[in-house]
Amino acid sequence: MSDTLALVKDDPHLKIVLKEFPILGPGSTAAARIAIAVRMQDPDGRKYLAFHQELLGSPGPASWEKALAAAKDQDLDMARIEADAASDEAGATLSEDMKLASALGFAGTPSYVVGGDVVLGAVGLAGLKERIEKARAAASR
Repeated sequence: MSDTLALVKDDPHLKIVLKEFPILGPGSTAAARIAIAVRMQDPDGRKYLAFHQELLGSPGPASWEKALAAAKDQDLDMARIEADAASDEAGATLSEDMKLASALGFAGTPSYVVGGDVVLGAVGLAGLKERIEKARAAASR
């Protein structure tokens, strides 16, 4: 996530879309549901990003409890978080994210789509910047 944060900081014109891709078991799936609930309550995405930074920066595997704690630290309506995480909407969003990941050939994280190219794995900040520059050059032709 540090490469993504550096890109956003350095390039205000860059658009990042973060999708949940819980591939590490039930705890990962539970945390993804909480993440979706956080996003539902945070239209500008600032708390959602801070939530992810806290959750991904904590030691050990993701879990429902860790995700709830990270959401609580963002000063969100926790009753709504739990209700939204259990909702059909959160389940449908997670299902759509997983179908998209499968269609793109994602097998792990991080994975990216830059322009029309799929980038699998951690390619580093320089690698991402290079791909973004190529995508922008191709788009301007």
